[in-house]
Amino acid sequence: MVKFGFRHAAIAAMLLAGTGLSFASGPDTASSVDPKITEGIRYHNLARTEPEGNIEKGKEILGPLQKKFSLAKAYYGSLITLEAGVYAKNKNGLKALALLSEGTGLIDEAVKADPDFAEIHFLRMENSYEVSEASPLNRYKIMKKDIDWLTEREAGFEPVNRGILYLYTGYYNLKARKMDAALAAFDACIAVSPGSPEAAAAEKQKARYAE
Repeated sequence: MVKFGFRHAAIAAMLLAGTGLSFASGPDTASSVDPKITEGIRYHNLARTEPEGNIEKGKEILGPLQKKFSLAKAYYGSLITLEAGVYAKNKNGLKALALLSEGTGLIDEAVKADPDFAEIHFLRMENSYEVSEASPLNRYKIMKKDIDWLTEREAGFEPVNRGILYLYTGYYNLKARKMDAALAAFDACIAVSPGSPEAAAAEKQKARYAE
């Protein structure tokens, strides 16, 4: 059975700037997730735009939980990649790369531990793209694995989540130099989730490559 927890806000521009996308939760609700994990995810999302203090608070909450819960481990790993962005901003590239390796490794472990948890696949797909775009760490092959996994199950997703999948499918196809496939994915995103931030991002990509 495919599981959903909480949709996270996408990581961007050296994992700190954020794309401004919004996400919906899947079939599971807050009551089905440990409240402490919910709180940790809240700090994770705050850390996207306000890393100071929020990264530390998120790690403090999720650190002990990540040994027991795969969702906590995935978001804990994502927080570490956000921390890498801080070090990169402060021109400490070696420390940033070490944290990126640690954080993405934890996300991979979470997927391996709970392979049917769609939330974690979404998180890794997005994280892999942003890490690959913003750093020397190449995670495009991992991103593609999650795209393929999610695509096989997309019929069971809410429109907003399908929109996210199509958007990142488009991003991946652009990197793979498959322009027709990328534009088709952006069209699918706009069609399935009209008026959403994801659709706006897809429209922006279409306009960029129509020039």
